[in-house]
Amino acid sequence: MSYQKILVGIDGSKQSEMAFSKAVDIAKQNDAALYLLSVINGERYPTTSPSGFGFVDKSIYDSAIQEMNKRLAENKQKAEDAGVKEVHTDVEIGNAKVELAEKYPKDNQIDLIVIGATGLNAIGRLIVGSTAAYTVRIAPCDVTVVKTDLENKKLDIKESSYPEI
Repeated sequence: MSYQKILVGIDGSKQSEMAFSKAVDIAKQNDAALYLLSVINGERYPTTSPSGFGFVDKSIYDSAIQEMNKRLAENKQKAEDAGVKEVHTDVEIGNAKVELAEKYPKDNQIDLIVIGATGLNAIGRLIVGSTAAYTVRIAPCDVTVVKTDLENKKLDIKESSYPEI
């Protein structure tokens, strides 16, 4: 069995960069398409639309979307330079767990999700939960949780290493 469509969540953290590096290798080994997804947390609110939900004016997310599109473009170039033939990038607004584990994989027939292990401390995981743990439980496909660098050595990362956007 080989993977054809590989999704990696990119949030700018060291953990997601480790996951990206390993996803590039897996995509090359399988001659697979690589999907780079960044999810900007956005709150839905009830509306009268057919879906029943909408977003606050999306323009409030413009700077974050631009920043993540720039980051994804850089990662896309790195993946192509490394030999991945097909790379897709998307920035979504919504709940990161739901978008990464459920909606995006189903909409794009993803057969492997590569995700970085959480950088939150134990209290943070209790309060918000781990995106990686949620993805492992809910995803409709295989999930690889990355905890090491390309040499399989654990990186010395602060408990929370997420970028300012």
